[in-house]
Amino acid sequence: MEEKKVSTWFEEIRDDIGNYITSTLELGKLEIYEKISLGTSIVTYGLLLSGVGLITLLFILITVALYLNELFQSSWMGFALVSAFAFLVLLILLMVKKPLKKKCTNNVVRFLMAQDDKDDKNNKR
Repeated sequence: MEEKKVSTWFEEIRDDIGNYITSTLELGKLEIYEKISLGTSIVTYGLLLSGVGLITLLFILITVALYLNELFQSSWMGFALVSAFAFLVLLILLMVKKPLKKKCTNNVVRFLMAQDDKDDKNNKR
């Protein structure tokens, strides 16, 4: 009679451990899904915002070029000045590529660590 109770106890422990491992793996999978979906939504929103911003910037630059054409009474001077300005901005961006890239990388790491801290706080509750 006593042996049956011990074997039943071990079977229950084995089942509990199996359930714990399964639950832990499922939780890990769900956390990965959450991070992937969050990252995807942020990238998608960023791309949408960038696209709209680029179109807006294009129209602003065309408007400035047309205004400068009227101001200088030339059909090409305004576009030449706007193109020169855009080229100057491009050169500046190429010169600050490394610090800009480092700052972006640090922001991504900081965001991911903040998400981990947030997840840890939620798991402790």
